[in-house]
Amino acid sequence: MIRIQVLLSIIRVGYLNRVRSYRFLLILILCILAGYVFVPAPGANYVTLGWGSSTVFYRGVYNSAWIGSMVALLTAFFLALFGFYVINDAVKMDESTGVGQVIATAPISNLAYTLGNTLGNFLVLGTMVGIVFMTALVMQLVMGEVLVVDFLALLAPFIVIVLPLMFLVSAVAVLFETIPSLSKGVGNVFYVVIWLLGVPILSDSFDLFGSNMIISSMEAAGKAVFPDMHDIGFILGYSWGFPEGRTLSTFTWSGIQWTFEILQTRLLLVGMVVLIALIASLSFNRFDPSSGSSGPSVFSSNVINMEISGQQVVPIKEIDLRPLSMKAVRFDILSMLVAECRLMLMEFPSIGGLGLLGAAAFIVAGLDVPADIARVLLSSAWLIPVLYWSRLGTREVCHGTGQLVFSSARVLMRQFWAMWLTGVIVSLAFGGGVILRTGLKGDFAGVAALGVGAMFIPSLALFLGVWTGSSKVFEFLYTLLWYIGPMNEVIPLDFMGVVPASVETGVWLRYLGATVVLVLLAFMGRKLQIQDD
Repeated sequence: MIRIQVLLSIIRVGYLNRVRSYRFLLILILCILAGYVFVPAPGANYVTLGWGSSTVFYRGVYNSAWIGSMVALLTAFFLALFGFYVINDAVKMDESTGVGQVIATAPISNLAYTLGNTLGNFLVLGTMVGIVFMTALVMQLVMGEVLVVDFLALLAPFIVIVLPLMFLVSAVAVLFETIPSLSKGVGNVFYVVIWLLGVPILSDSFDLFGSNMIISSMEAAGKAVFPDMHDIGFILGYSWGFPEGRTLSTFTWSGIQWTFEILQTRLLLVGMVVLIALIASLSFNRFDPSSGSSGPSVFSSNVINMEISGQQVVPIKEIDLRPLSMKAVRFDILSMLVAECRLMLMEFPSIGGLGLLGAAAFIVAGLDVPADIARVLLSSAWLIPVLYWSRLGTREVCHGTGQLVFSSARVLMRQFWAMWLTGVIVSLAFGGGVILRTGLKGDFAGVAALGVGAMFIPSLALFLGVWTGSSKVFEFLYTLLWYIGPMNEVIPLDFMGVVPASVETGVWLRYLGATVVLVLLAFMGRKLQIQDD
């Protein structure tokens, strides 16, 4: 039986720990800004939601129903992805701070712990949703098309659509933390892949984000006034070039009629949350170090028994400090590279023989397959080492070795460049076949673009690792950029240089400049870390 007082304590602690973090503030600000941009002013040169062609554009009047639904849709998409990275460290935080040792011996059931963390996560995301709702209210008044506020029409999409989805995300975050194989970087990458690939497929059978019901209702109201909307394409996202050359027409949409069937489908998400929390309680190891947890073991402190009475005091010997020899301080990049590679193999044993075989297979395949397939192969190959890249610049924080490492001789010039070069070597190990093939064909611009991509990835990882001290940011951001840019051939975001059009237009030159800036910023950040320690 779950004790209410214990449950409330878990919820309170989890909530306060997250709303006081910089991540909470950052994602909240980004969500507010995204909501503001997603509702363009009447005179803006872009559109986000409506029906239009090269000559005409239709959208709803900015009343409470339209503004509320637009912002709610964006919030559902945005927080379902970004919000996960605000809340998916509840168990890890208890483990790293030693609170888990107390919980392991306290009369707290696994279900109470996982359900309490789920509810705490939900309150965090719910707080964000509430603040964004207030932003939507302000936006309606600022737009000035309809000054009469219908609070029910404005609030209903947030309650019916967004909050149940946030509840589901909260439960999934706890579930990932209780499954050992998903509790680290693999889970961060896997969640992005699920969101990017699985959610669109799932939305066809289950309207997870509520977009189908909202858009179909809007479209029905628009066609009742403008029948020619039937032959005009739907726009969801950013479409530039408005209002130049287009005629704007608006119609009134009063919102969705929230039927019992709609509410029933959203309540299914709440039922899924309870089921997920139950599964998480079964997979929760209760901070048992023998189960493979990477956290500190229970009561791992060393106890030294000293008998003071009757012991003879031993005088302290004088220490003769001598300057380091020239051999100790000279720059030896090869030994540092070997050391960094050994660290990689120790952290990820699977990168050992299997990793070398995989890299060799990608090199051979890159030399043999057609050019179009080789570029897709390179995109896939450069997703595999994401967990290694994400450790660049974060090991000292992760393992608490900062004071030891930063006190070494010339550590900035030695270790920093060794880390960066090791990341580049990993890029070349998995993409060398495609790069070599491109060079043999005489496409030197393509070689330059791919080479810049091989340097940009570890530069981004090192910059984020040094300045955030966490591998999570890179794992999330890189996977997102990888999917939107190279995989979907969005030319401005092709940081790998795998899209021919981006090579022809010289996009890789921008990423070359970005690589230099990222390396310099990472170097400055590491220098500040050494000075602080």
